[in-house]
Amino acid sequence: MQKQGYWGYLFTAPFVINIILFIAFPIFFSAYISFTHWDLFNPPEWVGLDNWVRLFKQDSFWVSLRNVLFFALIFVPLQTILAFVVAYMLNQSLRGSTVFRLLYFMPVVTPWIASALLWAWLYNYKFGMINWLLESLGVDPVKWLDSKYWWLTIGSVAIVNVWKGIGDSMIAMLAGMQNVPKEVLESAEIDGANKWKQLTKIVFPLVSPMIYLVMLLSTIAAFQAFDAFLGMYGALDAGSVQERNMVPNLLIYRDAFLLTKMGPASAMAWALFVIILAFTLFQRYFEKRWVHYD
Repeated sequence: MQKQGYWGYLFTAPFVINIILFIAFPIFFSAYISFTHWDLFNPPEWVGLDNWVRLFKQDSFWVSLRNVLFFALIFVPLQTILAFVVAYMLNQSLRGSTVFRLLYFMPVVTPWIASALLWAWLYNYKFGMINWLLESLGVDPVKWLDSKYWWLTIGSVAIVNVWKGIGDSMIAMLAGMQNVPKEVLESAEIDGANKWKQLTKIVFPLVSPMIYLVMLLSTIAAFQAFDAFLGMYGALDAGSVQERNMVPNLLIYRDAFLLTKMGPASAMAWALFVIILAFTLFQRYFEKRWVHYD
């Protein structure tokens, strides 16, 4: 018995060491760094709450929060609704549904750099296809990614993120829909329930756990968005991004690795963590009101 325990500890040791070194240690170290002045090259210097006080007085931090909230308000509901609609359509007995599933999932496996280049071309002010379509309709071209209106730039990136992530959400909802018993739907149809009633009264409640999961993960992903903005802004250097278009993760990356201000960056990362936790708990509070697990 003791020998079996020894082998158990030995085989789980790499996993435990990985958690300690790459998850637990960075979490506690960043919490400590948020109370220090550290430039990566000299020993950290304890400054107490200075980084936190400056954070809440920093205009760019509040601007980045405004932007990411607007981004989440577009990204989360739009992706959830579209993924549900696409999953419902693909769950029908249609010819070529496998091909359509592949097409909808293809953006998920496309690298962000390639996706960003494609959409940057589509959004291009001078020769982009979207502006070409607008001009053919008599509408003036729009600066989608370099507009003086922050909401237009953030909204444009949110649309791309929806296109990129809808495949993942669709697969989760499709798996939930395929577990809906056909006997239940057939019985409802015999009783006179039309397709809309079957969808709203049977399919939606039974798939609601998957919808809730998609909303939860999408909200967390929205607040953690980084490569979407860096790729779409066409800048590998976050320092060149205009302040009005900043989001928290770009700000953290810029302060930490370009300006070597690890203390303020760590404080900002922990503030973002608290905000994500608050939104997650808010969603958990309303979970029992509309999610059905029976």
